[in-house]
Amino acid sequence: MAGVRRYTYNVANTVLGGQDVINLDPFKLVFNVAVLVDIVSGDANYSIEFTHDDMTADPTTFRWHTDASLPQGQAATGVFAITTPVTAIRLNLGALTGEVRLSVIQGIDR
Repeated sequence: MAGVRRYTYNVANTVLGGQDVINLDPFKLVFNVAVLVDIVSGDANYSIEFTHDDMTADPTTFRWHTDASLPQGQAATGVFAITTPVTAIRLNLGALTGEVRLSVIQGIDR
C-alpha cells in the first residue's frame, strides 16, 4: 500500500515561498499522484508547482512550473491528481496566517 506523505506549515515556523521538495517516481508504470492542500486554520494563499528536472542535480537550479489545477492565488482547500510524470512537486506559499497541510500519495505498481 502506498504511504501518505504529509507536510504541515504554519505561520510560526514557515518562510513564505517554495516549500519542501517532494520527490516522486516518474518511472511508475501507471503514474498517478493524489495531492491535497488542506487549510487547517487561518488563511493561506498558495499554488502547487512541479518540475521535470533531474533530482540528482542542484535543487537551486530546478525550473518550477505552476500547476494549472491549483495556480497561484488559491485560498481554499484543493485536491487534484497528477497523471503525467513529473519528478517533484512543492507547495508555494504566498501568504499564511494559520496552518496549511500538504498531503501527497503516489500509488505503487502492481
